[in-house]
Amino acid sequence: MKVPMINYENPELNTHYDYVGIIDGLSGEERVDFGITTELSNFLRNENLPVVDKLVNTKQEMLDALNLFFIDAKSGKRFMLHFVAHGNEDGILIGDEFITWDVLRTTLQHINMATEGTLLLNMSTCKGLHAVKIVPASGEYPFFGLIGAKNDLDVSDALNANKIMYRKWLDDLPVQQIVPETNKEIGKDVLFNISSEGFRKLTNP
Repeated sequence: MKVPMINYENPELNTHYDYVGIIDGLSGEERVDFGITTELSNFLRNENLPVVDKLVNTKQEMLDALNLFFIDAKSGKRFMLHFVAHGNEDGILIGDEFITWDVLRTTLQHINMATEGTLLLNMSTCKGLHAVKIVPASGEYPFFGLIGAKNDLDVSDALNANKIMYRKWLDDLPVQQIVPETNKEIGKDVLFNISSEGFRKLTNP
């Protein structure tokens, strides 16, 4: 199938990022058993990249955490938001509450606008690429770019892929090259990426 040519208004980023914000919606037991947030946070801090962890157990706690990131964005901070949670085609699980993708739309739009369209979203969780459904047919974009998985990921694949990806990000590799280079190093297609603009133009030609 021929992929349509897209003429981007904002094809790439040239922004300094202050930190990675991690929103962890796993259960307390899974946080301990999987160790994803702890291991990634330690890895990033060892690479001298600050991390802001938010452990959330309900929809409201997640929205409260996003509001704190919005306040940071308004103050001039730039960051990637990394969600650690179970997910499927329709949304993510925060504690015992299932959150549909559209619930995140308005808040992420506000954050992305406050960051001048530079928000990166890391949904390298099970079926996290489906978070692109947050993008509306018109109006403000909820993020510049999304990194996510098409299928279910086991913990070892998720941790390995993220460490490689963040290392390349820290080496100032352009966002558009990070994912293919990460998959190449892993030896299989684990992560995928798409921009809000690209998704909208593909679905609303």
